[in-house]
Amino acid sequence: MLHQIHYIGRMKNPNKVWAACLPGALFLIAAGWALLKYEQEFLFRAQELSLFLPTSLFYKTLTAYPGGTLSWISAFLIQFFHNPQTGIVLLVALWGLIMALGAAVFRVPARWSGLLLIAPSALLAAIVQTGYFIFYAKLPGYLLMPTVGMLTALCAAGVWRLLPARYGLRLLWMTVWIGGGYPLFGAWSFLGTLCMLLLLWTTDKQAIASGKPSTARRSLVTFLGIALTLIVPLLFYHCYAQTGLAHIYTAGLPNFQVGETTFFHYRYPYLVLALSMLPVAGACRLTPQRMKGMYAFLLQGLLTVALGAGVKACWYRDANFDKELRIARAVERLDWEEVLNIARDGSSGAPTRLIVMNKNLALFRLGRAGDEMFHYPDGGTPPNAPFTVRLAQVGGKPLYMHYGKENFAYRWCMEDCVEFGWNIENLKLMVKTALLNGDRDVARKYLNLLKRTRYYADWACHYETYLEHPDRLAKDPEFAPILHMMTYRDQLDGDNTLVEMYLLKAFANGDGDDPLYQEQTLIAALLLKDIDLFWPRFFKYATLHTGAPHMPTHYQEAVYLYGHLENKVDISQMPFDAEVKDTYERFMAFNRQCGAMSEAQKALAFYPQFGHTFYYYYFLVRNIKTY
Repeated sequence: MLHQIHYIGRMKNPNKVWAACLPGALFLIAAGWALLKYEQEFLFRAQELSLFLPTSLFYKTLTAYPGGTLSWISAFLIQFFHNPQTGIVLLVALWGLIMALGAAVFRVPARWSGLLLIAPSALLAAIVQTGYFIFYAKLPGYLLMPTVGMLTALCAAGVWRLLPARYGLRLLWMTVWIGGGYPLFGAWSFLGTLCMLLLLWTTDKQAIASGKPSTARRSLVTFLGIALTLIVPLLFYHCYAQTGLAHIYTAGLPNFQVGETTFFHYRYPYLVLALSMLPVAGACRLTPQRMKGMYAFLLQGLLTVALGAGVKACWYRDANFDKELRIARAVERLDWEEVLNIARDGSSGAPTRLIVMNKNLALFRLGRAGDEMFHYPDGGTPPNAPFTVRLAQVGGKPLYMHYGKENFAYRWCMEDCVEFGWNIENLKLMVKTALLNGDRDVARKYLNLLKRTRYYADWACHYETYLEHPDRLAKDPEFAPILHMMTYRDQLDGDNTLVEMYLLKAFANGDGDDPLYQEQTLIAALLLKDIDLFWPRFFKYATLHTGAPHMPTHYQEAVYLYGHLENKVDISQMPFDAEVKDTYERFMAFNRQCGAMSEAQKALAFYPQFGHTFYYYYFLVRNIKTY
């Protein structure tokens, strides 16, 4: 009967080969295109939040936990997302290999080739569902561990298939696989065992030379496989001092826990992946006489639609998250105009505070904050995540660095490295903060690590020049402005994880003779709407900028408004732009016309005319929460 079943790998008719391969090929093309179109920035950030070093110490560090080898392989592969196109091609190729192995190992009939889409669909969903969890993952290389784990499981099942059924060789291989696979691949070794048991129960008579095994024999092998799966992790438990008993059966799997809460919905693609070979194995027993081709085609069509709907439901899409990823790269390149272009796009609605803070940083670096600070969408949309996201962990460290708070940047990098593991992003920031603080030995230590990486050796060599020539820091376009911000007096303080409020209060209460630093103190007092802090900061700013051709518009607006609100400072002799005074008069006149409106209604009504002014910010921008 076997010769009547056409399965992938033994089909002699080229048309049937193409028909069998078509669903998989279309899936791979569609998946690659979607990742390329929507997830380039995410995948680039994923490799920045990972680390791979070609050293024995790095490997030994990972293998201190069950599944360390799988984590090591995954971390190696993730680094190729430094060029997202290369990484995506590699990832799609691995998924194609998984489908080919599944077809060959289970000898899937051509008419059931669509079932092979289940596993790669689950693998795709496991990646694209991630969102902000990418910042909170504690398992090195976890993003690609399902792909590598599935590949190793099918390879183990393939060895089972190749071994003869005589002499207990297959049972011996299963024992070797469970005993040796667990320390290497963790819980993913269980998936390989499951595939072997599926083959045991779905192999037809002519697939093995010794004939069809009896039900009793299959039951005995299954019992032994399950028993070994339960016993082996317990035996290895005593070899891993850092793995608790509660996690011995889930080693190598992300726990999707943030704080004290576990978010189980992230596990759904993993569950589908674990069960993906069940229908594939079952298809081996469905001969053409038992399932007509048209019915098989219709069922696989429904399955494809269901898989597509499932991947779409899992796919995390958030415009503000995408903006944050793009802004992070623009800040790294010092492309401040690009930061403003991204922040200017209001298609995502109200921005997160991280977007607003980077926008303010970009304007400050370009010297346009006083004229354009309120010309961009403002707001405080919380990050779209089921758990609490802290700005200090998703984008606060570069902000601290650029605002001259190097110790806070270094501290958060170190804390995150301890909590979530070392990664490229933190190492780069720690190099920069160490250079700015004059800690040359510390910078050299991290540079030596980065020089061992595949894609950041040139970066490390560039920054290594500052070790021998620290005087160049003051002339560098990245470091020179930061050195101006480091003129504050030393003091012991804390941020309580609230990056924005700490920076605003620290600058608003600061004082200095550096014009750049002093302007930031004025901006902070302005954003805090603190009149008592504003006046001394403004007069100090005006003194340091005596002879400047023009006082920035927003500073004028604040002076004009505060002068009329309190009458404590005589502003009658100050030169104001005609537009500043005219806008104030129109604002107040419009306010009298809208006296019956609520504050929320006024915010909408005033925005088209006055949303770009400090007047609007002072009266109508309220209750914005930072995080």
